[in-house]
Amino acid sequence: MKRLIIRITAALLAIFAMAAAPLSAFAATDYKPAYAAVLERLASSNPSFGTVGGEWLVIAVVRGGKRAPSSDWCKRYFDSIESMVRANGSGVINPNKSTDNSRLVLALTAIGRNARSVAGYDLVQPLCDISYTKRQGVTGAAFALLALGCNSAYGESAARNELVDFLLAREKDGGGWSLSAQPDVDATAMVMTALAPYSKASAAIRRGISWLSQAQEADGTFATLGSVTCESSAQVVTALSAAGVNADTDPRFVKNGVSALAALVGFYRDGGFAHTPGGAINGMATEQSAYALCAYDRYKKGANSLYDMNDVSLGGTGTPKPTATPKPTHTPKPTNTPKPTNTPKPTATAKPTATAKPTNTPKPTNTPKPTQGRTDAPSAAPTTAPSAAPVQTAEGAPTVGPTDAAQTPASTDGSFTEPAHTATEQAEITPTESAQTETEQADFAPTETAPDETAQAEKPGGSDGNGQAGGVKKALPYAGGAALVLAAVLAVVLIKRKKRDEN
Repeated sequence: MKRLIIRITAALLAIFAMAAAPLSAFAATDYKPAYAAVLERLASSNPSFGTVGGEWLVIAVVRGGKRAPSSDWCKRYFDSIESMVRANGSGVINPNKSTDNSRLVLALTAIGRNARSVAGYDLVQPLCDISYTKRQGVTGAAFALLALGCNSAYGESAARNELVDFLLAREKDGGGWSLSAQPDVDATAMVMTALAPYSKASAAIRRGISWLSQAQEADGTFATLGSVTCESSAQVVTALSAAGVNADTDPRFVKNGVSALAALVGFYRDGGFAHTPGGAINGMATEQSAYALCAYDRYKKGANSLYDMNDVSLGGTGTPKPTATPKPTHTPKPTNTPKPTNTPKPTATAKPTATAKPTNTPKPTNTPKPTQGRTDAPSAAPTTAPSAAPVQTAEGAPTVGPTDAAQTPASTDGSFTEPAHTATEQAEITPTESAQTETEQADFAPTETAPDETAQAEKPGGSDGNGQAGGVKKALPYAGGAALVLAAVLAVVLIKRKKRDEN
């Protein structure tokens, strides 16, 4: 019985000992002091375009929250990039390196600038050309995919799908990616980071995770081409964070109690990171480690991943767009064509409207038959001279036809002659008898539909709706003359009658 108790106790101790090693390995790595120090170091610099001291630095500092997108620090960086792009004179920064465009798009988006409009150039569009991005192999395609997908404002779903298919087709047997025959850590981690958001790549990402786990060194570090480097560990931590794998506690990435995250922090040296174990601070190693710790920190906090910048507003910061398109606004030729508006010639064709002479057409008004009911008696007797016997003329006046009186004006000697049109009247009448042009007919036709308004406006006597206004106006002078003659005849008769009565 005593031996049985001893054996059970030994077994329990063995089980506890086996469990003790994994438990120590799962202890969280305190990465925050190194992370805060490196962000402070990088934020004190003045970034400009470049693989070191440029875009990766900006991404780490801004996505790490050390500098706000609206800060002067970010504005100075943008101004330097705008000047560089303007001097470059093209949206393609380097015809042989699409990663230059990709880095810029990622950094500009991180600071809230729209990469579609920088100094008048679109830095996003060139990345849609897969023949351009694949010149740098799978890594060129991977960073182009990251840039195109970093903010939904850029769209380009077709180009992104093409890049995803390209990368999936380049996967190595057994998982992983490479620029050569055999998969390597850096290329595999970069491609996994780019493919992480796409569900169609989930199986390939699982194989990649498995391959990276096997590639991890016994001390938790990673090597590329046989050399252990800080940058390789940084790329793995970034990829695992994008894929939702904890680089500090996932047992697949803990070797001999050292996690992938702990191995990365092991390269830290007084505010920076060394390129190799025990080496001096290196710029590229420092910047890549900074954004890798940023990726892990965002993963831990449940924030958007490092390259998912849909939490950044591009509204208003992409103002280079209006200024970037001065070509449409600089074409004032359409607006400078006031010739259509300056063509008052159509409006100056008031000649048709100025030809109120058609409305003054004496021919319709020269049919004085309607005036027959108006001039019964006054037009009497002017067919004889005043020197004739006035009594008989007055009595015979009613027998004279009113149309004759309307058509025969009185002369200065008391006789009546056929009225002759003056030169002006002929000129006014002639157009009505000549054929009108199409324009004149079009302008004149409406005036025929409402002659009353024109006639009433020009002739105070008005119109009775039967076209008599013009005839009455012409008949008035003749009727007045006839009335004078008749008055003279009556006066003579009365004088003679009075003399006869006196006698």
